[in-house]
Amino acid sequence: MGSILTVTSYTYSSSSRYLKIFYNNGSAELYHPVPEFIYNNMLRCHDKAAFVHKYLEYDLHFTRISMA
Repeated sequence: MGSILTVTSYTYSSSSRYLKIFYNNGSAELYHPVPEFIYNNMLRCHDKAAFVHKYLEYDLHFTRISMA
């Protein structure tokens, strides 16, 4: 069984609409353009990794760049 991926930290810039997500396995992802209301919804969510998976990973409106 694999390890559970959890969000360890994140940063958001409302002016550039970039959202950086950092995970417990050392990986990171950059999403753009993320509206502020999406970021605010993520802040209210208890499971940030589930939120990212459900609302950001497969949304065609956001560009995702994996950062190692």
